[in-house]
Amino acid sequence: MRPPSISYPVLIADIGGTNCRLSLVTDADCAHRPLARIGTGTHPTAEAAFAAVLADLPEKPRSAVLAVAGPLEGRQAQLTNAVWQLDGPQIAAALGLTQGLMVNDFEALSASLAVLKPGDLSTLVEGDPEPEGVKLVLGPGTGFGAAALLMRGERGVLIPTESGHIGIGPEDQTEQRLWPALSEGIPRLTVEHLLSGDGLVRLHKAVARTSGMLEAEVSAADVSRLAHDGDPAALMAVVCFWRLLARVAGDLALVFKATGGVFIAGGIAPHLLPLADKAAIRATFAGKPPMEDLAERFALHVITATDAAEQGLAAIAANLHRFGLDDPKRLWFG
Repeated sequence: MRPPSISYPVLIADIGGTNCRLSLVTDADCAHRPLARIGTGTHPTAEAAFAAVLADLPEKPRSAVLAVAGPLEGRQAQLTNAVWQLDGPQIAAALGLTQGLMVNDFEALSASLAVLKPGDLSTLVEGDPEPEGVKLVLGPGTGFGAAALLMRGERGVLIPTESGHIGIGPEDQTEQRLWPALSEGIPRLTVEHLLSGDGLVRLHKAVARTSGMLEAEVSAADVSRLAHDGDPAALMAVVCFWRLLARVAGDLALVFKATGGVFIAGGIAPHLLPLADKAAIRATFAGKPPMEDLAERFALHVITATDAAEQGLAAIAANLHRFGLDDPKRLWFG
């Protein structure tokens, strides 16, 4: 017997290391309605944060589908870059929910690949994508995540990963010059150390230090703004960031044989799009000897829609079976 479908209205939440965005979906055919964006950690627990938002809501949710920026253990999760620990049944009991489901944040983003429209994307590399090919979503934000979507007809499988924690090393003389500064104080340099908000800051500091420029205290937003204003150190940091992102995206595309396309998610890449050198990105993304013929087929896009995770969560709620999430071991109840 198949488990029950999600009951509407559904609370959907994209819970990241920095922010948590809450929306309500009233029906499977309706778009999600944003409720609030709150800082992760502004409340002691996730259920306290949700309760504060729902307190004055006339129409209370009956269930929840939550995307969590961290690994899941059954019906529990710990945010990788924040203090919240989430327990599905505990949240359901606290909020008076009938049922719920928790997914990794990149599972939600990979589900969105089934419903995103062309207007939600900006293409960096055209490639030669296959409609039924594996699609890969990855991206820098507070951390770095990746997940794949394999669709066969109307049935799909979401494949979450912890790709942000794989190691990374230099590949050319420029990177070799930067690497001692990039890896300072880190016993093992990983993708997330470089391809994240903190990673952009780390790259800026390394560029400034190795070039004899002023090593200013800046945030990731500052680096982006300075780069748009033509600051040399910030511009070089962004160039390095795009090159590393294209390199890692191409490597992960080979891992998953992502002939359906590669999609960059997160808030950083859209802000840096005007500074993207498409020719250089394409050369790095597809420059994978001896697998150039395969790599040339991969397409590379940036997701410009700001609600991609919410679109994915709404799609999951509308049809658990479509994404292989009609699993009683993952569903939880109040």
